[in-house]
Amino acid sequence: MGLKEFKIHFDSPYATYYPDQTVTGKVILTIDSTKKIRGIKLSVKGEADTYWSTDRQELNNEGRYINETDVVTAHEEYFKAEFYLLGSSSGEEIELPAGTHTYPFNYVLTPNLPSSFESDFGRVRYTAKASLDRPWKFDQETKVAFTVVSHLDLNQQPNAAGPVMFEKSKTFCCLCCGSPPLAVNISLPVRGYVPGQTIPVKVNVENQSGITVETVKLILQKIVTYTATTPRSETKVTEDTISEVSKGPVGGNETTSYEQNLEVPPLPPSNLKNCGLIDLEYKLKVEACVTGFYHRNLTESTTIYIGTVPLSNYQLPQPPARGTDYHTKPAEAAQGMYPSIPSPSAPEEPTDNFNPQGSSLYPNLAPPSYEESMFGARTLRDREESEHVIGGGDKFAPRYPVYNFKPSE
Repeated sequence: MGLKEFKIHFDSPYATYYPDQTVTGKVILTIDSTKKIRGIKLSVKGEADTYWSTDRQELNNEGRYINETDVVTAHEEYFKAEFYLLGSSSGEEIELPAGTHTYPFNYVLTPNLPSSFESDFGRVRYTAKASLDRPWKFDQETKVAFTVVSHLDLNQQPNAAGPVMFEKSKTFCCLCCGSPPLAVNISLPVRGYVPGQTIPVKVNVENQSGITVETVKLILQKIVTYTATTPRSETKVTEDTISEVSKGPVGGNETTSYEQNLEVPPLPPSNLKNCGLIDLEYKLKVEACVTGFYHRNLTESTTIYIGTVPLSNYQLPQPPARGTDYHTKPAEAAQGMYPSIPSPSAPEEPTDNFNPQGSSLYPNLAPPSYEESMFGARTLRDREESEHVIGGGDKFAPRYPVYNFKPSE
């Protein structure tokens, strides 16, 4: 056809938006000769899918059980819209001269959307696809994804601002009786954090067991529960390690106290609110590892909240260092170049203020950077989609807001 370029460009540099915001951009088409088309159509959609293979046993006609492998799935749609940027569905032909043609678009996102999420077993994905409607030929299509982040204001989350303390003890069997206890005590200043913060964990180990603790691990975990509905209802739970630190050994009759920090990387907010197929939670797990055939490790965990608006009473952001690149400036954010983060609010107040710069709670709050998820990118091509869709084979990783914080003291 002489198609040199066909792409979708978002005005937001990192293509990250919040529910109820307007997605703006342009479709850019470059051709090297005059062409006849019926029109240029843009489709936008938001949806969730889950999918995984499962093994099961079926009774055959001979009364024997055989192993079967099939795929269970589920689908949830949040919005879907199609509109013409040029031409219409009437079928009248339009003659485009050679050169570059630009067609702006805008689309207002619906409220109450879940955050973008990508994994091997499910996803919440938002895409835009432009189609070049050509008479008597297959349509030419180009596709991109964008990120939606649903706010989780930690100031509005019950228990997020409260301190965390928990203790677990364990005894070990010997030839004649149980050992004295191994006790591990964990404390955190708060339960809620945002990407860019560190979680300062105070650890106290009282080991009277006579058994050496080789190492004490602190693990920040992401736990995801997926739901499938077709051809039957099933759930699948996965656990991923986000960050981990450890220290040891602790002798069999030793007591020690120390503090370690766990980094919070770019992550989707807890719960994946408004998604009925995927549930997301974070936990801090402590594991005291011992050796010996009859000895099992001491383990315990507690819930951690990951949000998009930091707590107003904990670990204030530091002013940006001279020369620091935050990808944008406050003035640009005010002009809509980047989605604005609501001002942190007292727990009883609604989070409806979208102008955090200059807030009395966070006077030095700089716009966050928007960084790709640490869990890798997935291909944009849907199962039923043609391999000829431009951008369909590209990989996409959602971007989440990341703040610049002072190190914990």
